[in-house]
Amino acid sequence: MRHKYFECTAERPRAGLGVILLSLGFPLLFAGRARAQTPPAPFTVERYLIDAQLLPSTHTLSAKVVIRFTPQSDINSLSFELNSALKVDKVLDASGKSLGFRQDGQTMVVNLLDGLKSGGASAITVTYSGSLASAEGSPVENLKLAYVGPEGSYLLYPGRWFPVAGFARNRFAATMRVTVPPGEVVIASGKPSVPEREAGKVTYSFEYDKPSFPGTVLAGNYKVMPGTAVGAEITLYLKPGNEKYAGPYSEAAGRILSFFSDKFGPLPDSHMAIVEIADDTVGGYSAPGVLALASRGFGNPVDVGLLAHEISHQWWRCLVSPATRNDAYLDDGLATYSKAIYIQEAEGEAAFESLMRDTSVGALTHEEVAPISQAGQLHEFTPEYESLIFDKGAMVFHMLRWVIGDDAFFKALQALGKEYAWKGVTSDEFQKLAESSSHQELTYFFALWVTSTGVPQFKRSWATYRTADAYQVVGKIQQDLDIFRMPVEVRIYSRGRKPVDQRVDMVGTTADFTINTVFEPERVVVDPASRLLKYDDQTRIDVEMTRGDQLEQQQAYLEAISQYRKVLDLNKNSSLAHYRLGEIYFKLRNYNAAIEDMRSALDGDLQPKWVEVWAHLTIGKVFDITGQRDRALNEYQRALQTNNNAQGALDEANKYIQHPYSEPPAAAGNSK
Repeated sequence: MRHKYFECTAERPRAGLGVILLSLGFPLLFAGRARAQTPPAPFTVERYLIDAQLLPSTHTLSAKVVIRFTPQSDINSLSFELNSALKVDKVLDASGKSLGFRQDGQTMVVNLLDGLKSGGASAITVTYSGSLASAEGSPVENLKLAYVGPEGSYLLYPGRWFPVAGFARNRFAATMRVTVPPGEVVIASGKPSVPEREAGKVTYSFEYDKPSFPGTVLAGNYKVMPGTAVGAEITLYLKPGNEKYAGPYSEAAGRILSFFSDKFGPLPDSHMAIVEIADDTVGGYSAPGVLALASRGFGNPVDVGLLAHEISHQWWRCLVSPATRNDAYLDDGLATYSKAIYIQEAEGEAAFESLMRDTSVGALTHEEVAPISQAGQLHEFTPEYESLIFDKGAMVFHMLRWVIGDDAFFKALQALGKEYAWKGVTSDEFQKLAESSSHQELTYFFALWVTSTGVPQFKRSWATYRTADAYQVVGKIQQDLDIFRMPVEVRIYSRGRKPVDQRVDMVGTTADFTINTVFEPERVVVDPASRLLKYDDQTRIDVEMTRGDQLEQQQAYLEAISQYRKVLDLNKNSSLAHYRLGEIYFKLRNYNAAIEDMRSALDGDLQPKWVEVWAHLTIGKVFDITGQRDRALNEYQRALQTNNNAQGALDEANKYIQHPYSEPPAAAGNSK
């Protein structure tokens, strides 16, 4: 399955998916209820005191954790999440008495001897250990979030490498002592102490006193590179051989930090550590003052989209977090849109509009599954979660900005960072901030886009009338959502002239407009800058294509084939749909069908352009597999003639000219 948290690793580029975020948001593990029904937590953790030892040679973590908590009601037990690869040895209460406990998967329940009354602060101490060598035991199937090894260790908060209560909602402080072999460096949130060195080991200590999510630890043999950014204190921790990225990444991070500080308010932590971690985990993760990037996130040029997304989490997670699972879009959706507004600043309007169009396609892919306000019913790391929380969440902020204007929008974000610093916030509370900053009542907006499903598809009709010295365009916009109420932009295009835009306030299913223009109109476009989440003909094709891509990534090949056929029903000349079909048939060793669709791809619209070179390559591979070497060489030569080295296509063609392509292993697909 493709996750936004990963770089796209498919053999060829995937069109219509936009920029892959390469980030890890807060997962939602359990089914939730509507916001008004979300029960209060039975207890809250105020602070963790973690004493951990990492033994990379054996992939072992050993830890003793003191958990200071306060019951919010009378309780007889405590429930935590803990990576199931870790086994609890004992649990003690505040007086040192042993407590009974049980582990069931990643759930750990501790039985209190006499129970605790509401409001009475207390503590327990948990001792545990285990091997963190693979994804086994991870809270997310097949995804390593906590790992200890000689090439470097990463213990991400979502990996539940310590007992976690109220994941992503219970904000806490932390004192952490981490012991590693000599020669290793440890990075974590908080104020560091001078390392304590003993024979065969070194201990690093960190103190983080603000309520946030400081439970991430990174360790390894790093080159420590002070940043060169102006106005920001940045340190990079890079693997040997990657020191060349220190300058470009620190400079880019400095620019992003400066931009976000201006838009959102001061950086919550005065120092930023950017740390390289392994490629076998998420592409990026942010903890207070710490930004972890997988090795694939470092390159030339700097991946500013990835960097901006992760840096924005210093505000939208570390400083302010969703109060409930149902408010998750205030984390990942706002971070996704924060990246977009930085792209707007750094790369211009065209890049911004292109990114938001891709975002809208992602949002529509599973928009009908649930309203954003019911995000607690979703499971993390699924296409539905990504579509709803990342993409539709980002579109909500994009549309809100259009409705209330830039000044009010950024004023609301500044207020969010100031009034809810080090706290959780609900969607209703954010709505009040937006209303205060804009002096508008916005219930209609949040009712349409946050608590409801449904997306408009606009139709327009218009006529042109000649006036004494100009032209007048009189028209009507129609759509089918009864509660729709939004400003809609209408653009008039005239040959060789600057377009004329008009904002039309639309309430209900129809709206009339009259626009005067000096030059004779040629066409009328509704929402030309993609300010609204909507369907149009091209968007529908892109959405169907994206659904097919997701099914293919899940190896649900028969369903993917059916999905790509839907694309061809909408656009019979889609080279990309034919290419995807040919790609699946090739994986399934249905070589005759593979060649047929690859040739159809070459006869289609050749969009995107890389389809041509990869179609020739795939046909050549089929000929090599079936013992037709001369025909294979001809296809490889035709691939070279395209002069398109997308994803190393020309390099691959030259390789197979030298040595014939051999048959791939059997596909492991299914039809589920």
